[in-house]
Amino acid sequence: MANEDTINESLINESFPAEDIIFECGVCGKSLVINSLGAGLTITCPDCGAEQQVPSSGGVEVASPAVEPNAATTDVAAAVADDQEVEHELPEISDVLADAREQINTLKSENDELQFRRRFLEKRHALASQSLQALQREMITIRKAMDRTEAILKTMEDPSASDTQPMG
Repeated sequence: MANEDTINESLINESFPAEDIIFECGVCGKSLVINSLGAGLTITCPDCGAEQQVPSSGGVEVASPAVEPNAATTDVAAAVADDQEVEHELPEISDVLADAREQINTLKSENDELQFRRRFLEKRHALASQSLQALQREMITIRKAMDRTEAILKTMEDPSASDTQPMG
């Protein structure tokens, strides 16, 4: 049994990056793993759906550093550890958020204008389409009148035999 625990521990150390918190769901007993930055968060167990609070790394098995932490993890840990740096970044973040909100408002205004323009153009298109249909009907009427006029002119130019016989 001790040999099996050693095998499981070595598998855990190889499978999970450094600084992970490994704990069990209090309801179903499923083993859960989360990065140590998640200590204190509430998560949902993927097996039973129970809400679980991630314990702090004290008193819980923490995977030993089997893999070098990547630069992003190191940067995040350094930022959290250095209060002055975090306080210095907060005004920059609020400036970025203010700029983003301003851009969002500008885009909303542009979207509203485009929507108004679209409705206007759709109405103009509908009116143009109606006018075109009216013109087509008028053209058909004019063609029919022209055809009748042409037929009358032909009968006037080429009198038929019945028209040339004496009246009598």
